[in-house]
Amino acid sequence: MTGYRAMIRNDIRQLAKDPLLMGSLLGSLAVVAFARYGFPLLAAWVERRYAFELSVYADFAAFFLLTVIPLLTGIMTGLLMLDERDENLIAYYGVTPLTRRGYYRYRLALPSLLAVLASGLYMLASGLVEVRMESLYVLLLTALEAPCIALFLATAAANKVEGLALAKMCGLLFVGPVIVSFVPKPWQLAGIVVPTYWPAKSYMLGEALQPVGAALSFAVGLAYHLLLLKVAARAFAKRMD
Repeated sequence: MTGYRAMIRNDIRQLAKDPLLMGSLLGSLAVVAFARYGFPLLAAWVERRYAFELSVYADFAAFFLLTVIPLLTGIMTGLLMLDERDENLIAYYGVTPLTRRGYYRYRLALPSLLAVLASGLYMLASGLVEVRMESLYVLLLTALEAPCIALFLATAAANKVEGLALAKMCGLLFVGPVIVSFVPKPWQLAGIVVPTYWPAKSYMLGEALQPVGAALSFAVGLAYHLLLLKVAARAFAKRMD
């Protein structure tokens, strides 16, 4: 426990001195605030100005905004891991009572916990989401997406500058809810390789009151996310050896 407390204190110091990391942490709260107050105002303005009912796409907007949360927490953790790798702290943790395994456990649990807490707050407070049993599927899948993003950045980037560039590429994950919402079903199969496709599909089926379809999409998505997490964890461990 002493090792974990030391890492928590170090994370707090890093967040305090790096505005980018702090912005990633607070960004989730900004998403909740926008969904709660900004989206209704935007929808009303668009309807007055262009006679277009943006509220018709509220389900799409709800999940599109929700996708931002694991992305932000994953990027924040990935950048922290890059800092620790550059400063050779990961090797240091490996020879402490924390051990390298304990370090990995903490670093994977942190973004997952933050994603679950922030996503749960979003579902309860955004006003765009009707909380139902299927909401648990989304929480579990977003909890797995965040560490996958973190490991991707920490493995693929040579330094923090490259990490920031790759973080921008992670914006491609927004294509998942777009495919689910607007692409005809025969062509939606093109999106199954996108991790965000599966929580979006499960969410939309839940909103359409199709619990069996939502559960099946969750099951497939869970297996896919666990596979991605396993591959990413092995790649990161190999790079650190």
